[in-house]
Amino acid sequence: MIRTMRMTWTTTWRADLLRTQPFYPEAEVKLVAPLGIGSHLLSMSPYKPSRILWITERYPPLTGGMAVSALRQVQGLRRRGLRVDVIAFTETDPRALVSTVPRDGGVDHHLSRSPRRGLTAQKAWRLTSFAHASSPYTAVVGFGAGMSGYLAATFAAWLGCPSAVLVRGNDFDQDWFEPHRSHWVREALSRACVVGAVSHDMIRRIRALFPEQDVRFVPNGVDLAGLEMLPRDEVVRSEARSRLAADGRSIVGLFGELKYKKGVPFWLGAIREAGLIDRVALLVVGKWVDEETRILLNDPGLAPPSMHVPFSNRKRLPGYYKACDFVALPSHFDGMPNVLLEAMALGVVPIVSDAGAMGEIVEDGRTGFVFPADDRRAAAEATARALDLDADERARMAKLASQSVSERFSLERETDALCEILLSKRR
Repeated sequence: MIRTMRMTWTTTWRADLLRTQPFYPEAEVKLVAPLGIGSHLLSMSPYKPSRILWITERYPPLTGGMAVSALRQVQGLRRRGLRVDVIAFTETDPRALVSTVPRDGGVDHHLSRSPRRGLTAQKAWRLTSFAHASSPYTAVVGFGAGMSGYLAATFAAWLGCPSAVLVRGNDFDQDWFEPHRSHWVREALSRACVVGAVSHDMIRRIRALFPEQDVRFVPNGVDLAGLEMLPRDEVVRSEARSRLAADGRSIVGLFGELKYKKGVPFWLGAIREAGLIDRVALLVVGKWVDEETRILLNDPGLAPPSMHVPFSNRKRLPGYYKACDFVALPSHFDGMPNVLLEAMALGVVPIVSDAGAMGEIVEDGRTGFVFPADDRRAAAEATARALDLDADERARMAKLASQSVSERFSLERETDALCEILLSKRR
């Protein structure tokens, strides 16, 4: 009797739909878009239940901007009601071991990297095909255009579902030119159904190489609620400022994994030649990945006085950000750094090169200071202009910077862009 009844039922996404349709094939199931997903996404193409496979080379407990962004985007999709399963490559182990952690809205598979890359890929494929057999994936995402993007495009083709490759920064700016990784990038960008990029310059360059490819802007978002200053953050801020600003120096923050691409030695040389060293103190929060950076920062004759804080709980970051008068990102090349968005959201004035999306985010002279990447004189001039601001001018610029990020780079906008390519694009 029930199976022949004509019923109408509304649901938000996949889980309830899959539980109902097999038992009530005659039922009319209506979809109601959850908060943040416009109804136009459901009307653009026939609905398919959404179960996403997300492949990434960087994911917590690994640190760094890629890992932070991968987790944030996965959580955003899960909050929208999508099921997202993650395959994340972790530390090297010749056995390519797998550990699985159930999450609300999916599972996280942590797969150790074998020195034999083919073994790692085969393990990832077995995980994927086994899960797909029980409940089909409707899209595969490669977070990064290197190995992750290559596997995403490959697995999606074998599964018969769409693939999306999200280009971040290094995976295009650097890996494209690395002989042992460039073939992954080429295959990922040519085979993906849709490509997401974090800057319009990157979109232009990808389209120049792959004119037929569908390339879209997918910005990072910033968790404004997670950056709220708490009493403990005020303590962190006060302690850092008391150590670094006692002689009237402006505190400039350097945050994250200080790799070569971040341009710290280049910037230190620029401000040293311009005679600005005595006006600056450095708050370094993160890891010295580049040896030259470590040597320079530890040499009082080549760098300003500094305080170094190793990577710590992200909940402590607001206090360190707010201890800074400025944040410097003098990158040679980059994507859309989380550090820049977080610092601006907290009202810290940025001094940045125009690498990647930074020249699109920061409006020179209004929300921060921008110089052409690798231009030593321009880097010094931008830093001098920042240091010449009086307290009121810096406060006005800080407020505009915070407003700009809040309006343009919210978590909702980030997840909307992801949903746009994952839910409306069916090839």
